[in-house]
Amino acid sequence: MLHLTPLKSLLLASALALLAATPASAQEKFRVITTFTVIADMAQNVAGDAADVSSITKPGAEIHDYQPTPGDIKRAQGAQLILSNGLNLERWFARFYQHLKGVPEVVVSEGSSRWASARAPIAGSPIPMPGCRQITP
Repeated sequence: MLHLTPLKSLLLASALALLAATPASAQEKFRVITTFTVIADMAQNVAGDAADVSSITKPGAEIHDYQPTPGDIKRAQGAQLILSNGLNLERWFARFYQHLKGVPEVVVSEGSSRWASARAPIAGSPIPMPGCRQITP
């Protein structure tokens, strides 16, 4: 599992941008698998035509308790990169990832701030959930 610092995140984004600048006809597309559709959309926007990006889960799927299929594992084994959210969003992912020998993982939430429950809501808008406030490092 690859944990990203802000510098590593910048390098990953730069690498995907450079990959996107290479004509797709000059090479086979870089294969990226993500744990859910929002990350897939972001990765596809960064990579453009240079990458084939797909999500393990489908739009509207329950991400927390998704039940991966053998087909999901087979598809992910052919990827060159897997992007996961982290923060315990995909509770199924650690067990799933054990089957992906040699596929590098990037945890896209690495280095982000976390939300914690509190009695008083945060100042400003929007408030993500009643009784939550943002914890800043």
